[in-house]
Amino acid sequence: MRKVLFFLMLCSAAAVVPEHAWATHNRAGEIIYCQDPDDPLSYFVQIITHTKTSAPADRPELEIFWGDGTSEILPRVSVTLVQNLDAQRNVYDGWHTYSGPGIFTLSFEDPNRNEGVLNIPNSVLETFCVKSQLIISPLTGGNCSVRFLNSPLQDACLQQLWVHNSVAFDPDGDSLSYELTVCSGLNCDPIPGYEFPDEVAAPPNTFSIDPLTGTMVWNTPQLVGEYNIAFIVREWRNGQMIGWVTRDMQITVVPCSNQPPVVAEQQDTCVEAGTFLSFPVFASDPDAGQSVTLTALGSPFVLDDSPATFVSPIPGNPVNGIFNWSTVCEHVRLQPYQVVFRATDNGQPVNLEDYESMNITIVAPAPENPSATASGNVIELQWDASVCSNAVGYKIYRRSGLYGFVPGPCETGVPGYTGYVQVGSTSGLNATSFTDAQNLVFGNEYCYMVVACFEDGAQSYASVEFCAILDRQVPVITHNSVGVTDPVNGVDTVRWSNAWDLDTIARPGPYRFVLFRGSGFNVANTPIWTSSDHPFLQHPDTVFIDQGLDTESGPHTYRVLFLGSAGTDTIGSSNVASSVFITGVPNDEQITVEIAQNTPWINTEYEVFRFDGTEFVPIGITNTTSYVDTGLVNGQEYCYLVKSTGAYSDPDVVSPLINFSQETCAIPVDLTPPCPPTLDIDNDCEVPLNFLTWTNPNSTCADDTWMYHIWFTDSLGGDPAIIATITGATDTTFQHVDGTSVAGCYYVTAIDSVGNESAFSNEVCGDNCPEYELPNIFTPNSDGRNDTFRPFPYRGVKVIDLQVFNRWGQVIFTSTDPDIGWDGTHQSANEPVPEGVYFYTCVVTYARLAGPEQVLLKGYVHLIRSSVSTVN
Repeated sequence: MRKVLFFLMLCSAAAVVPEHAWATHNRAGEIIYCQDPDDPLSYFVQIITHTKTSAPADRPELEIFWGDGTSEILPRVSVTLVQNLDAQRNVYDGWHTYSGPGIFTLSFEDPNRNEGVLNIPNSVLETFCVKSQLIISPLTGGNCSVRFLNSPLQDACLQQLWVHNSVAFDPDGDSLSYELTVCSGLNCDPIPGYEFPDEVAAPPNTFSIDPLTGTMVWNTPQLVGEYNIAFIVREWRNGQMIGWVTRDMQITVVPCSNQPPVVAEQQDTCVEAGTFLSFPVFASDPDAGQSVTLTALGSPFVLDDSPATFVSPIPGNPVNGIFNWSTVCEHVRLQPYQVVFRATDNGQPVNLEDYESMNITIVAPAPENPSATASGNVIELQWDASVCSNAVGYKIYRRSGLYGFVPGPCETGVPGYTGYVQVGSTSGLNATSFTDAQNLVFGNEYCYMVVACFEDGAQSYASVEFCAILDRQVPVITHNSVGVTDPVNGVDTVRWSNAWDLDTIARPGPYRFVLFRGSGFNVANTPIWTSSDHPFLQHPDTVFIDQGLDTESGPHTYRVLFLGSAGTDTIGSSNVASSVFITGVPNDEQITVEIAQNTPWINTEYEVFRFDGTEFVPIGITNTTSYVDTGLVNGQEYCYLVKSTGAYSDPDVVSPLINFSQETCAIPVDLTPPCPPTLDIDNDCEVPLNFLTWTNPNSTCADDTWMYHIWFTDSLGGDPAIIATITGATDTTFQHVDGTSVAGCYYVTAIDSVGNESAFSNEVCGDNCPEYELPNIFTPNSDGRNDTFRPFPYRGVKVIDLQVFNRWGQVIFTSTDPDIGWDGTHQSANEPVPEGVYFYTCVVTYARLAGPEQVLLKGYVHLIRSSVSTVN
């Protein structure tokens, strides 16, 4: 039974539509597959081809290669005649079980393609081959490949826009991407000489595929005839590619004056499951008198549960149809559903089409009736089970204080900009409670949102925000302020509130506080003070002045332990709270005041004070943890302190909470380099000379540029080295030649008066136009003219390898010096050689930007010692 079901599912993807066919044999094809849900190593596979019915080559069976080193003959199980055309659709079925996980490329080959395909040389001699890839992995789970709802045989009109969409859909709801590829031939290799349709004729002529929607556009066909194209549809799940299918299809271009119809643009949308979605779709044709047929394709129409419908209008011009879909929870998934609306005109001899695709995302409703209840030092959360029974669990998000979030139509889950962070999750439809005990602070209000989760990663809309405040059953620190900054005699002042919500009957007095201190921001474990016992909850001792501290080097953190029953009952401890600690970070004519603290309340404002020689005066306010004080004098000391203002989110806690940092001082110093210059080059390879010019940073972004470094590398990608230093900000030119070579790349850096160096400028490169030529005669007779064998003026030469031979083939002279300078002496015998003709070979290595380039020169040179009137 399972094989019959798979067969029906795969076959349901095919729609028989009118097609135009001029062919002799194979014109189109693909391989699709689906995993057996009961056996993850078994796959049901179909080969689908489109061939010419009257062709003598008919294939009742085809051989498939499974990608694991085995193959099998698959029988043809169906032949469907294409309406009113000499063409047929062939389907071949088979099952295969793999031995284990892996990546497998399925393929089949069948001789041959039809004759006369314009973009495939000698197409009638080319084998037809298509491939698909399946990936078996426990990390990706089961998978069924994409399948196509539109025909692979399409017509186009000469010099008219052609638009087509194969309407690929994935039954698993995976994300799809599209890309063009070269058609395959023998051994499934790319066909040699293959051209994409827009490469066959001159512009205006472009062919493309949208990587997200799969819509292909040819603007515009320039030659009548048949063209084959191939494209790959890749499936993606959780960011991983899990398989792909190649479709090879054919386009027939014929002469006509028809213009294509136009489908009105459709906007993507998101709807809540359970919503009845209905909207009109409009189409028209620019050719008066033609009628338009408007249809719709896509995965919503082939669903088992509550499929969508499209009310197609009676053909006309213009026309409008109605899309209807009663959405249900079974439609909820992470990926949107693609719907493609197709308008087809009745032009002759070709019916042209237009496609408009849109995405519809079905979102699960938000969990309802959430509640939060404080219980001791935790908050208990409850909510109703999702109305979608296919939910697999829930995610819980929290923030301090209410945000006021109202999700947009396509805003699922809880976006990060709200300040909510995930604090937990539950598994199962009915797992509708959660206890939050993570880093909760007494005195703060905590708000939550819950979303339902689904197996493929989809999330519902977020619930409404719901909040709770922990009862103040322990002290709440409200103050940790530095009173005196000193390395020995520093002072901190600490204040706290009483535990006003404590059940005094269950936890009777007398009550006592123990204050703990620690260095740094996070830990306070050293007891430094114990209050007296007090019979009532309203204990008077809620302030402590801590003296004899080093408040200059770092912050101090405090914690208050609350005891009852005269110290025998440990009720609980406050959250830790550190003092505000600031650091001055110097830079050029500025100091950045960095602010750090760890407090259970939220500080929303920091006022920065600077010492003016008499007192600290306010200079600015920031709501971030840094403040930049500019316009300062380098080398002069500046001192600062900061006042923080904050509050708990519990309105019953006193506010605002004002605390002061320690004092700190810093001296601004220039640490900022100039911005990189903009570099240009005039590469004159004939002189040869490279002339560099660049911008002066003092004109835009600096005021103290002092000199420049010139960096050079003789090849692309080489390591640059300094070749010159130029002093003076206004001297922004440089001439350079590397011997006789101008091949290489340059950078310039700017250095300011204190030595800060900029980043590299942009890279500029020059190259040689090398030249090297040897004479055919020289006269070593010591008359001062032409006495040595040397090249004509040359350029761009790095090195040579010269060998000079006598008539017996003996080497009499060698040189690697491009200037050569041979005076006619036998190099090893050190004696003049006789007059005559000598043969040479010379390997010349040119310096080029892309790397050394070698050229072999061969020739003869006449050595004449007697006087000559003219020498060439």
